[in-house]
Amino acid sequence: MSSKTLVKETRVLAEDEIIDISITRVEEHLQIPHGIKYSFNYRVKLSSSGWRSVIRVDNAHVIKGHKQRDHKHLFDKQPIEFEFISLKQIYEEILNLIKLNRGLIDEIKRY
Repeated sequence: MSSKTLVKETRVLAEDEIIDISITRVEEHLQIPHGIKYSFNYRVKLSSSGWRSVIRVDNAHVIKGHKQRDHKHLFDKQPIEFEFISLKQIYEEILNLIKLNRGLIDEIKRY
């Protein structure tokens, strides 16, 4: 089975906040048993210039010392492995993390 891009888009949450979404159907295997390769990247525009990735959820690579590829990067901290449930659940979790961390996110945007 060859890979097939299902979604490749940028969702604008505000003029200075976006989520880049990439979803590809791939062959199921040990590291991607659900057959979906994905990346959700929440970025904010900095006041100085450029964009900064703040929350990223993906399975693009294996985390050193782990078997699974599903993981999230939160505010430049070490990746956290998690159990994949659904793409909808990931998107909803990102929106919830944005809401819960609004103060920190607004602080980051001031740089």
